[in-house]
Amino acid sequence: MPSLGWRSRICKWGGVNILNPKKTEIGTNVVFDTMSPENITIEEGVIISTGCKIISHYLDPHTMTPEDRLANRYPVGHVLIKKNAFIGMGSMIIKPITIGENAILGAGSVVNQNIPDNEIWAGNPAKKIRTL
Repeated sequence: MPSLGWRSRICKWGGVNILNPKKTEIGTNVVFDTMSPENITIEEGVIISTGCKIISHYLDPHTMTPEDRLANRYPVGHVLIKKNAFIGMGSMIIKPITIGENAILGAGSVVNQNIPDNEIWAGNPAKKIRTL
Protein backbone atom coordinates (compact mmCIF):
# COMPACT_ATOMS: atom_id res chain seq x y z
CA MET A 1 0.00 0.00 0.00
CA PRO A 2 1.46 3.43 -0.85
CA SER A 3 2.27 5.38 2.29
CA LEU A 4 1.26 8.85 1.07
CA GLY A 5 -2.39 9.36 1.87
CA TRP A 6 -3.64 5.78 2.39
CA ARG A 7 -2.09 4.87 5.71
CA SER A 8 -2.82 8.32 7.08
CA ARG A 9 -6.51 7.93 6.17
CA ILE A 10 -6.66 4.60 7.96
CA CYS A 11 -4.99 6.10 11.04
CA LYS A 12 -7.46 9.00 10.94
CA TRP A 13 -10.34 6.49 10.89
CA GLY A 14 -8.69 4.90 13.94
CA GLY A 15 -8.94 8.16 15.87
CA VAL A 16 -5.65 9.96 15.22
CA ASN A 17 -6.23 13.66 14.46
CA ILE A 18 -4.57 13.99 11.04
CA LEU A 19 -5.38 17.39 9.57
CA ASN A 20 -4.74 16.56 5.90
CA PRO A 21 -4.31 12.82 5.23
CA LYS A 22 -3.62 13.43 1.52
CA LYS A 23 -0.48 15.39 2.41
CA THR A 24 0.76 13.20 5.28
CA GLU A 25 3.06 10.22 4.85
CA ILE A 26 3.04 7.37 7.37
CA GLY A 27 5.41 4.45 6.88
CA THR A 28 4.84 0.79 7.65
CA ASN A 29 4.63 -0.50 11.24
CA VAL A 30 3.96 2.91 12.78
CA VAL A 31 2.23 2.54 16.15
CA PHE A 32 -0.08 5.20 17.59
CA ASP A 33 -1.32 5.25 21.19
CA THR A 34 -4.47 3.10 21.27
CA MET A 35 -5.52 4.37 24.71
CA SER A 36 -6.10 7.90 23.43
CA PRO A 37 -5.36 8.32 19.71
CA GLU A 38 -7.50 11.50 19.64
CA ASN A 39 -4.74 13.22 21.66
CA ILE A 40 -2.30 12.93 18.75
CA THR A 41 -2.46 15.73 16.17
CA ILE A 42 -0.48 15.61 12.94
CA GLU A 43 -0.41 18.66 10.69
CA GLU A 44 0.02 18.60 6.91
CA GLY A 45 3.26 17.68 5.17
CA VAL A 46 4.52 15.46 8.02
CA ILE A 47 6.53 12.33 7.21
CA ILE A 48 6.61 9.58 9.83
CA SER A 49 9.05 6.84 8.81
CA THR A 50 8.79 3.10 9.27
CA GLY A 51 8.58 1.63 12.77
CA CYS A 52 7.91 4.80 14.77
CA LYS A 53 5.89 4.77 17.99
CA ILE A 54 3.86 7.76 19.20
CA ILE A 55 2.44 7.50 22.72
CA SER A 56 0.40 10.21 24.50
CA HIS A 57 0.02 8.53 27.90
CA TYR A 58 2.85 8.06 30.34
CA LEU A 59 3.72 6.75 33.78
CA ASP A 60 4.23 9.36 36.49
CA PRO A 61 5.84 7.58 39.46
CA HIS A 62 5.34 10.62 41.72
CA THR A 63 1.54 10.73 41.46
CA MET A 64 0.43 7.26 40.38
CA THR A 65 -0.50 4.49 42.75
CA PRO A 66 -0.23 0.76 41.99
CA GLU A 67 -4.04 0.71 41.80
CA ASP A 68 -3.94 3.36 39.02
CA ARG A 69 -1.56 1.22 36.99
CA LEU A 70 -3.66 -1.92 37.44
CA ALA A 71 -6.76 -0.01 36.31
CA ASN A 72 -4.92 1.52 33.30
CA ARG A 73 -5.42 5.08 34.63
CA TYR A 74 -2.38 6.81 33.22
CA PRO A 75 -1.87 10.55 32.83
CA VAL A 76 -2.58 11.57 29.24
CA GLY A 77 -1.32 14.59 27.32
CA HIS A 78 -1.33 15.90 23.80
CA VAL A 79 1.23 15.10 21.10
CA LEU A 80 1.42 17.71 18.34
CA ILE A 81 3.55 17.20 15.23
CA LYS A 82 3.63 20.46 13.28
CA LYS A 83 3.81 21.09 9.52
CA ASN A 84 6.54 19.49 7.44
CA ALA A 85 8.24 17.72 10.36
CA PHE A 86 10.20 14.54 9.58
CA ILE A 87 10.28 11.69 12.08
CA GLY A 88 13.14 9.27 11.37
CA MET A 89 12.77 5.50 11.21
CA GLY A 90 12.24 3.69 14.51
CA SER A 91 11.86 6.84 16.60
CA MET A 92 9.72 6.95 19.72
CA ILE A 93 7.72 9.87 21.06
CA ILE A 94 7.03 8.81 24.62
CA LYS A 95 5.53 11.82 26.38
CA PRO A 96 3.06 14.55 25.56
CA ILE A 97 5.21 16.94 23.51
CA THR A 98 5.27 19.22 20.48
CA ILE A 99 7.55 18.65 17.51
CA GLY A 100 8.06 21.97 15.75
CA GLU A 101 7.44 23.00 12.18
CA ASN A 102 10.13 21.74 9.75
CA ALA A 103 11.88 19.87 12.58
CA ILE A 104 13.88 16.74 11.75
CA LEU A 105 14.18 13.83 14.15
CA GLY A 106 16.98 11.36 13.46
CA ALA A 107 16.38 7.62 13.14
CA GLY A 108 16.03 5.70 16.39
CA SER A 109 15.56 8.80 18.54
CA VAL A 110 13.63 8.81 21.79
CA VAL A 111 11.82 12.12 22.28
CA ASN A 112 10.81 13.14 25.79
CA GLN A 113 10.80 16.93 25.44
CA ASN A 114 9.53 19.58 23.01
CA ILE A 115 11.48 20.12 19.80
CA PRO A 116 11.44 23.73 18.52
CA ASP A 117 10.74 24.74 14.92
CA ASN A 118 13.53 24.31 12.35
CA GLU A 119 15.85 22.17 14.46
CA ILE A 120 17.49 18.76 13.98
CA TRP A 121 17.46 16.42 16.97
CA ALA A 122 18.69 12.83 17.40
CA GLY A 123 19.70 10.28 20.02
CA ASN A 124 18.41 8.57 23.14
CA PRO A 125 17.25 10.79 24.70
CA ALA A 126 17.00 13.12 21.71
CA LYS A 127 19.30 16.13 21.85
CA LYS A 128 19.68 19.14 19.57
CA ILE A 129 22.17 18.60 16.75
CA ARG A 130 21.78 21.95 15.00
CA THR A 131 19.40 24.62 13.74
CA LEU A 132 18.29 24.57 10.11
